[in-house]
Amino acid sequence: MLVVVLALLLMTLIPVLASAQSPEKTGSFIIRNRNAPGNPLAGAGIAKATQQLDTAKPVPQAALPSGVAQLLGPAPNTRVGTLLNYKEGFEQVWPFFPEWVSYDADGPYNGEYCWGQNDFISFKGDMSIWPAAGCWDGVDPTYYYYPNDTNSWTDYVMSTMGARKANVNFRYWNQSEYGWDYFYWCASVDYWTWYCDYHTGDTGKWRKGRIDLRNVPGYGSMLDEPAVFIAFGFTSDFIITDDGPFVDDVRFLLWD
Repeated sequence: MLVVVLALLLMTLIPVLASAQSPEKTGSFIIRNRNAPGNPLAGAGIAKATQQLDTAKPVPQAALPSGVAQLLGPAPNTRVGTLLNYKEGFEQVWPFFPEWVSYDADGPYNGEYCWGQNDFISFKGDMSIWPAAGCWDGVDPTYYYYPNDTNSWTDYVMSTMGARKANVNFRYWNQSEYGWDYFYWCASVDYWTWYCDYHTGDTGKWRKGRIDLRNVPGYGSMLDEPAVFIAFGFTSDFIITDDGPFVDDVRFLLWD
């Protein structure tokens, strides 16, 4: 009888213990100059290069830096009266230039890792993207956790000219060091100031993510812009790693 009682008590405690061991947090903030050398965005939990949205103030739009324009090339042509309905499941060759770029924001300083395709876990199909699968030192998440000091980003550029509604919808799964290692999804009109949501900790399952370009927190509308940049990012500190974030089933929708 005692054994049965103990077993029942243990079964009731398992969900409590699991939730206690798997904290998570989401929020929003502004990142300025995310590519600053030697400034990992996850330092001290929240980067010095960020501002919490309750205190941050939007800044005037700046002209697109010429270096960025040369890197990404012209934005895809979205004419007035058209609907963009682009879905990316990462089943084919990715990233493809100039719409997508994937890179290590601190270069080879801590090893050169960036977002790349993998078949370890996916929401649909066989593939998803993971922040350490690409670039020179990319690894397979089947066998490796994400590295320390990761500063990995992938960007997509599009035009929202003539659009009255614009959304980016996607799925993500994340298991990262709570409070220190962060997954981001961001939008920018100048490639310098990024308006981001983040997740840190353990989702435990695939989650829905969304960017509404009519109402970007901390900025407002990014409609009627010749170039809007959408980014997925991941940063980690110098200790403790895990599986990290996986992104799949991304859809860009623009309505006129």
